[in-house]
Amino acid sequence: MASRRDRRLNDWKEIAAFFGRDERTVRRWERQRGLPVHRISGGARNLVFAYTDELEQWLRGDSAAPAEAPLTETAAAESDQMPRVPSADADRASQMPGSRRYRQALVIASAVALFAVIAAAGMVSMRGAPIMPDRIAYRPDPKVQDLYLDAVYYIETRQASGLNRAMQLLTEATTLDPEYADAYAKLADAYNMVSQFTLMPARDAYPKAQAAANRAIALDPDNAGGYAALAFAAFYWDKDFPRSRALFERAIRLDPASAQTHHWYALTLMVAGETERPLSEIGMAQELNPQSRSILANKALILFHAGRADEALAILQPLAEAEPNLRSPPEYLATIYLDQHRWSDFLREYRLAAVISGNDARRAVADAAEKGLHEEGGNGLLKAMFSEQLRQYQRDREPAYKVATTAAMLGRNDEAIRYLEESARRKEDDLLGVRIDPAFKGLRADPRYRAIVETEGFVPAQVTGA
Repeated sequence: MASRRDRRLNDWKEIAAFFGRDERTVRRWERQRGLPVHRISGGARNLVFAYTDELEQWLRGDSAAPAEAPLTETAAAESDQMPRVPSADADRASQMPGSRRYRQALVIASAVALFAVIAAAGMVSMRGAPIMPDRIAYRPDPKVQDLYLDAVYYIETRQASGLNRAMQLLTEATTLDPEYADAYAKLADAYNMVSQFTLMPARDAYPKAQAAANRAIALDPDNAGGYAALAFAAFYWDKDFPRSRALFERAIRLDPASAQTHHWYALTLMVAGETERPLSEIGMAQELNPQSRSILANKALILFHAGRADEALAILQPLAEAEPNLRSPPEYLATIYLDQHRWSDFLREYRLAAVISGNDARRAVADAAEKGLHEEGGNGLLKAMFSEQLRQYQRDREPAYKVATTAAMLGRNDEAIRYLEESARRKEDDLLGVRIDPAFKGLRADPRYRAIVETEGFVPAQVTGA
């Protein structure tokens, strides 16, 4: 059941009744004293509504209202009609709109609020002016909002079961309230991530993500989450990098304080081969949401690809211990250890990531690699991995891209190129990593490899001495 503070007042009459005053008085309070009243977008000026919790905060002086307009002589004469604060404390009474102390506090609060806006705008100063739409916050039924909030929690688990639960909750929320734009945007987030954190095919997940994001934007043209979700899908599914960048930039202008948008944007910039900008974006994301495990893990990945492997390890090793069910730390550690030829460490983390994700094909590869390591050392590990990856690929359980990476590390360049070309033909998601994957360092001067990188839409890395 909705509490009194959740109640919406739908016109001037109900707002006046809430205070026990006439409509003329509450209209003047709205005009001169910042009474928090909302107007229906596109409607006549007298079509208003208000929320009782905001009105109660205004009474208490908890929120900074706009500065008062000068009182007319008539208004000043009627100022004693203001409702009394429900307290005998004179100090609290001095905080009421109209008092000198209230006005002084208001100036300070307004300055603080202005500083916060300027700080947020500074995040996007290189992108153009932030968009500050005059929006009315949509308030769903409390039951629907609870479904949404629970789903947000489950998405953050970054686990298959959590993402599936989030999709169920958000589907229920959008069924109960088809006008809830934020729920559609969050449903798009879930579908964007589900193909990466479970074994749901991308061809099923991304179109659903795009449909949900487009619905969110249709309901709310300034929905930043909807644009961010579209940007994610445009990058990882459509591989339309210019459009993805434009959508991310728009989402950030709409909501500069979205940690998730900065986070996702940082990853796409990293995949494109940039270094400084991804670090800047992931730094913003971490400042905005310092509790996020996934932001911390991906900060480490960005540091690694920026050539700062020691800093990356310093983040990932304790994170893996603290979050034993999170897949990304062991997966990223395996990438770093493989590049450093720390074979036993690589094998341990690779197997752990396979177990967490429930990937039987990768567990079979780990078993083969372990046997190869015992028999022939590091080169034996790579040869055994290649043979098992090829076997799993022939069963459609391992992408051609992974076969190409191991072939490249073995120096089998022709085979690496052949499987990269096959990966491109199959439109595999993994091929997005071709520009930055350390496995292909030995191929960066090969014209065939560079052509593949360019075909994917990236600028090939510079070759030392070129």
